[in-house]
Amino acid sequence: MTDVARTPSPGSTRFPVRDMTFRLSPLLFTLVWCAQAFAANPGPAERLARMAAALRSLSYEGTVVYLHGNQLESLRVVHRVEDGQVRERMISLNGPVRTLTRGKGGVTCALSGSRPISVPGQGIGREMFHAVALDPEALGDHYGIHPLGAARVAGRDTEVVGVIPRDRLRYGYRFYLDREHGLPLKSDLMGQRADPLEQIMFISLDLLPAGESPSSAGPATRPPRSFGSARPAPDFLPWRFVSLPPGFVLVMHDDWRDTGGQPVDHFVLSDGLASVSVYVETNPREGLEGGTRIGAVHAVGKRVSGHQITVVGEVPPETVGMVLAGIRPGPGERR
Repeated sequence: MTDVARTPSPGSTRFPVRDMTFRLSPLLFTLVWCAQAFAANPGPAERLARMAAALRSLSYEGTVVYLHGNQLESLRVVHRVEDGQVRERMISLNGPVRTLTRGKGGVTCALSGSRPISVPGQGIGREMFHAVALDPEALGDHYGIHPLGAARVAGRDTEVVGVIPRDRLRYGYRFYLDREHGLPLKSDLMGQRADPLEQIMFISLDLLPAGESPSSAGPATRPPRSFGSARPAPDFLPWRFVSLPPGFVLVMHDDWRDTGGQPVDHFVLSDGLASVSVYVETNPREGLEGGTRIGAVHAVGKRVSGHQITVVGEVPPETVGMVLAGIRPGPGERR
């Protein structure tokens, strides 16, 4: 009897089993190699998601240099993730001793010889790197996301991802992401002509084991009200926003009392990457009139309905101006 598995009949298109295996092996090898190569070399969007996950899950400390304008500062950074909460402390290493601590309860700033100043609430204060999960699809209308090659930072290999604005109402970014862990080891804030306005770079980095919850975390505070990007601001808010810059939506509202007992409302607007803060104060002694800037941060202020309104953000001046022009008293306005 003829073994059809080994010897095909004349005109048959069947291949012997060994021959079939031999012919499939290169194809299977290629498919496996492509899958492994894709996993080892994710696209820029996947790298941004990995960056946000690393900032929310890894503890580390190191020394960074911060270049803005003609000023160069060095800071010691301790970033800890404990019980799912991020606590970050930055201490200046040159000039006056300054310390900024960001945690669950808000932000505390301290100068040498001065009493610490605390601002309650979450989402307050500029993070050194963007820890939020960036949604490339949501950013696509206003930014392009591109791979920009590789570089070495702090003695480590990084992949460079560019987030390039499509208009003049926002800045661009270059993130240098650690190839092993995804941490951003350098960040460039890019101006309208792709010139760096600010640069933050690690010159040393040590990963730390996860610690226990600190006893000095402070009392729990009422969380600020957060809003989804597709949902309009609730009617109970004391202020509303009209004619916002394209892509910007209200994402957070918080309020507290200042040292004089007067209410302060804080709003955060974001396009998914850039953010703008709006502060509304009742009967302040003095406030900003017109515009000003510190490095890449622009601010503008004026009085509206007896309130001092200040808009500040790491965005071009046109953007903060549009936000200020679009704020109106709401049904819950405090008088």
